[in-house]
Amino acid sequence: MLNHKGTVTLETARLILRKFVFEDAENMFANWSNDAEVAKYMRWNEHNDINETKKNLRNRIEKYQEPSTYYWAIIMKTTNNPIGNIALITSSEYDMCADVAYCIGRGYWGQGIATEALKRVLEFGLAVVNFNRIEAYHSVNNIASGRAMQKAGMKYEGRMRQKYRSHVGFEDSDLYAILKEDLSR
Repeated sequence: MLNHKGTVTLETARLILRKFVFEDAENMFANWSNDAEVAKYMRWNEHNDINETKKNLRNRIEKYQEPSTYYWAIIMKTTNNPIGNIALITSSEYDMCADVAYCIGRGYWGQGIATEALKRVLEFGLAVVNFNRIEAYHSVNNIASGRAMQKAGMKYEGRMRQKYRSHVGFEDSDLYAILKEDLSR
């Protein structure tokens, strides 16, 4: 059985993963939600004005009432500002499976931040919430995302043809996963 805890605060050496608050809207807009390059392989469009970000954030914050909601702001400890987000989405309660998704502001790419946040969320999801399997996939054109998954301990499981539609059209995606038993290895 899953042991839902909701979005609890998690920490790493450099990061705090916490619930979003409405006051995060300006940093969210400035750091990633308005950036077409960040949104390029995502299913959402970059936000043209801060009101789009505020609306999105309001909807996300309302979902925190549900204990099965896992949606974190990624905060750099040195600045205390959100620089991205990461989420665990339950795909099957019965099968004890989840998907993980994340994005980081372009100014923070290439610093291992996605890997650091991902490792901590995977550990929480498998050890605390009791997921048996957590999956992630990325566009074959977004190689850096795949490297973050590998470095976080996820295993490559294959390529899915036209898995989803992003701004560049239907995209082939590489699938990665980690199992609860992988934590003990």
